[in-house]
Amino acid sequence: MEGNEIKSGWVEKRSQYLKTWRQRWLVLSPLVLQTYKNPADQDHSTMSIELSTIDEAVPCEFEMAKDHCFRITVQDARYFIAADSDKEMCSWLNMINHARHVHSPPLFAINCMQEKKATSEVCLISTFSKIKELLQDREEEIVSELEESQSSYIHKVEQELVDITKRLEIEDESYKNFQMIYQRDDSLINKIRKIQAGRRDSLRFGEFDSLNCSTLNVSIQEELLRNLINFSTKVSLVNPLEVSVRRTNITRALKWRYTGERIDTLTFMASSDVKLTGVGLCTPYKQGGVVTVKDFQVLKGKSTNSTPVYKNPSKVRITYAPETSVSKVPIIGGLKIKKLTWYSVIFCIEGDHTYKCVDCSQKVAGPGEVEWEFANTTFHQSHQNNRCDTVCGPIADFYYMQLQRSDM
Repeated sequence: MEGNEIKSGWVEKRSQYLKTWRQRWLVLSPLVLQTYKNPADQDHSTMSIELSTIDEAVPCEFEMAKDHCFRITVQDARYFIAADSDKEMCSWLNMINHARHVHSPPLFAINCMQEKKATSEVCLISTFSKIKELLQDREEEIVSELEESQSSYIHKVEQELVDITKRLEIEDESYKNFQMIYQRDDSLINKIRKIQAGRRDSLRFGEFDSLNCSTLNVSIQEELLRNLINFSTKVSLVNPLEVSVRRTNITRALKWRYTGERIDTLTFMASSDVKLTGVGLCTPYKQGGVVTVKDFQVLKGKSTNSTPVYKNPSKVRITYAPETSVSKVPIIGGLKIKKLTWYSVIFCIEGDHTYKCVDCSQKVAGPGEVEWEFANTTFHQSHQNNRCDTVCGPIADFYYMQLQRSDM
């Protein structure tokens, strides 16, 4: 074999299976490229490649991330060999390729390899510089966005703080109004009646409805809190004599629409003389929903053109109330309803969609053995129906008190 050698020398060869690098003695002959464990033992080769089967012999330093490395490709197999230097690698490649093609000129030279390496290093430096520049630009953008977000957030918090402060001042004034009523030299019953007769708008609680109090942490002085608790326990805003009757057991059906122009109306009759104190309307079914009762009247008769006997003096605001789904629209001072006489309630409402009553009964027995009967209202040609009737609609409850002999 030694007489036929073209070139031999120590190299590192990567194992085909374990992928580890091992020292091997590489021998190139006119027909075969072989490796041995050492020069003395050339009876047992660890690799033997016929030159005619080699498809490619090229450098692969960047592919393997190993200096002076070249690759021998034979069909689907690839053999990786590393020389001691670029010069030695070029020598091996030139010899192998020359042996494959006897008359071909050298393909690889040391100066060519060094030039390629230098070019690659310049490209890498340029690439890293570009990446660094892009990262710096992105960093500046992120910092700018964060500063803008912080400024916007601070402005929003400051504005909310101003709004909360104003609303707390209004609430404090409303509380003082209650205290003034309570501290007057009058009987407890008269105080309760004055508070009940007090308009919600005049006490300005309506300003606080849109505020989500669950997000606030409000510090209240202990003395003020004690007075508030004492005041709340001594005064009841609910008349114990007041009862109510509901047209149906289903008040959470969805959904009732309002236009602000059409009216909802229902005709009713009671079997006894009663004092009507309010009518219950279904509330908005979405959180934050609000409807406004623009007009509320009670007419004596079964037509929308009947004689009015009560007209609410102001608009009423109804908000989202998932616990009850019904909100009372009070009749200030109450209205005497004569037994076995037809009356009609008329509402003109605008705002968000609300719950509605369904499967309503035309006759319902109320507390105090008062029988209530409901009927569809006859519409005058100048009025537009919003589809409320004895079957469904937003009108749910009728609040009343039985009249005493002294009231009849």
